[in-house]
Amino acid sequence: MSYQVLALKYRPQTFNDVVGQHHVTTTLTNAILSDRVAHAILFTGPRGTGKTTIARILAKAMNCKKGPTPLPCNMCKICTDIIDGHCTDVFEIDGASNNSVDQIRDLRENVTYMPSSALYKIYIIDEVHMLSTAAFNALLKTLEEPPSHVMFIFATTEVHKIPATILSRCQRHDLGRISLSLISGHLEYLCKQEEFSVDRQSLDLIAQEADGSIRDALSLLDRILSSATTKKIEYQSILDGLGILDRKILHEVSAAIFENNGSRLIELIEKVNDSGIDLKKYYSDLILHFRNLNVIKICGKESPAANITDFEKEKIFQTTSNLSGGFINTILQILLSEESMVRYSSHPKTAIEMILLKLIHINPGAQIDQIISKLDALSNQINSKFPNSEYTYEPAQDVSAIEHSVMETQSSPFAGKQSRKPETQIKKSASCEEKTWQGLLNKIEQTLPFMFALLSKGLVKEQDHGDIHVELKDCSYFDKKRLESKMSELQNICREFLGKSLTIDIQAKKNKSTKNHSKKDEQKAKQTAFNHPLVVEAQKLFNGEIINY
Repeated sequence: MSYQVLALKYRPQTFNDVVGQHHVTTTLTNAILSDRVAHAILFTGPRGTGKTTIARILAKAMNCKKGPTPLPCNMCKICTDIIDGHCTDVFEIDGASNNSVDQIRDLRENVTYMPSSALYKIYIIDEVHMLSTAAFNALLKTLEEPPSHVMFIFATTEVHKIPATILSRCQRHDLGRISLSLISGHLEYLCKQEEFSVDRQSLDLIAQEADGSIRDALSLLDRILSSATTKKIEYQSILDGLGILDRKILHEVSAAIFENNGSRLIELIEKVNDSGIDLKKYYSDLILHFRNLNVIKICGKESPAANITDFEKEKIFQTTSNLSGGFINTILQILLSEESMVRYSSHPKTAIEMILLKLIHINPGAQIDQIISKLDALSNQINSKFPNSEYTYEPAQDVSAIEHSVMETQSSPFAGKQSRKPETQIKKSASCEEKTWQGLLNKIEQTLPFMFALLSKGLVKEQDHGDIHVELKDCSYFDKKRLESKMSELQNICREFLGKSLTIDIQAKKNKSTKNHSKKDEQKAKQTAFNHPLVVEAQKLFNGEIINY
């Protein structure tokens, strides 16, 4: 067969041709130049990133007639034999099919013989993690102290399965996933070599589907070029040929979720199903899409953690600018938690519909500006309940003030209840620091808003000797306990501010019921406070719980 697939036809033949593994090729080049090449080298990384390719280049670099050299000539007999796989001194062994202890014992016996034509006898063992435990043990001694003419080069995708005794005897090189831009640029170069015209958006789509593997990208490109009827390949033909989901649909789905558009979600899922795309694969792509939304929302559009094009990053950045990170994170958590239902369901279409419709009912969470608006509305309610008072509630303008207000509201069992009109109204003075009863109330409000609300309803009398006496009628049991617990603090504030003593006469409500009824009233008051809309909203906003009341 004369035709060669792109992965073989354009396989790198020198270290400079390797795409995306500069840290490994530079290390090996410097090691060859300084004659510090290890006798056992391990390459590990994801599939299709160049492990076996770099191993072959290293074998040529060590055995080239001009070498050892980091730039093998690829022209001498040894180089051409290694390229064709015919070199008698370079052995490529598949660890998956040659994993028995007997085969490793044969290898151990053969390493003692000198190479026939090359400078080094090199053993390249691919998928070395597939060797049995006995085979690894048989290899240990030879691997630690091999003859000077022998090199071992291992390659694996699952380095965690290799025993620590083997790892400690090898020089390890980790190959990473290749970035989307590098894969796309390499595909563009190969298309020009093959005289095909493919736009960059289509190449980005192929590179994204390859998920960091350049071999997978070449295989996908091979399918596209083989099925093409003309030298110019359109974007839609790539979608149809590879069965890849158009990423525009993913953006339309997320937009429908953010807009709470259930009918649009049903239409999009129907469209995906009719196109013949595997719904389970589509759901996986949807999870990855929301993961990219979450990453860009947290890290910004310049983050390399999202392996997508710059155009798509900008689009996602604009979409998520008005959304909270917690909202997107909640959606992603639900998608992940429901993944098993889609994977094992006999009706994946219905399962996906139910999950996505569930997402549109998520409360995006109250934003800070919404909380401030609600506090402003609450201040208007307070002012309407005290029409004869010049006191005006000032809404909080920052987050810390909001948190303080919310905590105090949690403490009050009467938040949201209709307050009674005070028996005596004392007008607020022009200055909060004026030495009057109203000035004292304003000072108390700063630290004890609950006490301020109770004392404002009291009847104030100044005694002949200058002390201040406040009568509070019809106080609940809960109010009475709160006042008694803060009595000493209130007296200190009054003494420091007005220089007078403060006495409070608390007259509890007449209640002929038993002690059990009092406890029920207290619990009812607490429950009323806990269920106040502002308290509930604050708990959602700060993800907190009430620990003091």
